[in-house]
Amino acid sequence: MKIKIAVIGSADFCERTRQLTSARTDIELNSYVYEEPQQAPDLIRSLTPCDVLFFSGSLPYLYAKEALENVPIPSVHLKQDETEFAVTLLHLALQRSLDLKRISIDVRSKQNIESVLSDLNCTTERPFVHILQDNEPIQAIIAFHKQLALQQKTDMAITSVHAVHEQLQQQNIPAMKMIDPESSILRTIELAKQQAILHKSNSAQIAVGIVKNNDCTLDTAPITEMIASILQAHWEKQNRTFTLFTTMGNIEQALKRNDFLSAYQQLFGKAKLAFGCGETIIEATENAQFALDFIHQNDDHSFYVLDSDKKMHGPFPETGVAIEMKVNDPALVAMAEKTKLSPANVSKLLSFSHSRQTKQFTAHDLALYLNVSRRTAERTLKKLVDFNYAKIIGEEMAYKQGRPRSLYELNLPTYL
Repeated sequence: MKIKIAVIGSADFCERTRQLTSARTDIELNSYVYEEPQQAPDLIRSLTPCDVLFFSGSLPYLYAKEALENVPIPSVHLKQDETEFAVTLLHLALQRSLDLKRISIDVRSKQNIESVLSDLNCTTERPFVHILQDNEPIQAIIAFHKQLALQQKTDMAITSVHAVHEQLQQQNIPAMKMIDPESSILRTIELAKQQAILHKSNSAQIAVGIVKNNDCTLDTAPITEMIASILQAHWEKQNRTFTLFTTMGNIEQALKRNDFLSAYQQLFGKAKLAFGCGETIIEATENAQFALDFIHQNDDHSFYVLDSDKKMHGPFPETGVAIEMKVNDPALVAMAEKTKLSPANVSKLLSFSHSRQTKQFTAHDLALYLNVSRRTAERTLKKLVDFNYAKIIGEEMAYKQGRPRSLYELNLPTYL
């Protein structure tokens, strides 16, 4: 299965990355192009389903850091190192005869420059260096290079930011873009792929939930069944205890849903809830029991998740963030108006997209998640396909006989 990588960067960077990976069949790149790195957060809100984000540098990554808190997939960014500066210096040496002291440069870390110059036994000449700051406006970077050029202290500006390079050139200030080595780009692409695979593996890890009734006279079965449905879990009952079998990914997505948190609140005073995950059902069950014992010992009214590394997550729902069952974003408002789907259903579709470890799905998968009939799910999908919010990408045979089932893929801004 291909790993979908969303590349966030300048047009030149996205095109170069596409060319470097054009022969690969194990990944698929989707480009999200900005004119300035400050636009990165807006691009995140327009992402369609993908497995990992790849930022062209630290600046767009830092601008997007707050928006990334709501994105349930990993992200990586191309990091500057000595290689980038050394390749750029080599290019200057081959193409131009410039003194280092007549160059201005902006970088994330001055140490990278010092390391290269030290290796070259350069003890005197140093360029003018500007250290890039978090969320720094590009006008400040432009002003640094421009002032030195106008004072005739420099003959060339080297910048790490594509938008700075373009604006300096428009003002007739000699400038060049720091060269991103091919090896660095490919290495970061491989890191992005591995991060996506690891995330999928962790999300697919076995998880067990335990719902233990506090009072045998109270019937918590309807609430537990509701929770199991949201978690897409199989459940069993023994005496006053329900055991739910699901995955860590389903738990992570449920924690963001209002209907799950609302169902849990109905258990207050009636039952305790705890989750554990692990490589096996036995390990996950032991971790869930440990989390349940922790709740009992602390007389806690929250629930916790004990992961396979024995790290306790919680308390929930205090730390959980639910998805609002309303639509405020213009893109989703337009989607609701075009498809005539309710705001709640639009929000559920976003939640369904988040919950999938694979991007392809059938009408049956959607019906199970929404707890509706297959025919209702098919009508919903037809509306989405008609307005290009979903597409049919193939078919699968569920059984040896019978009509093939269409495979769909969503095409909507997933991480609003």
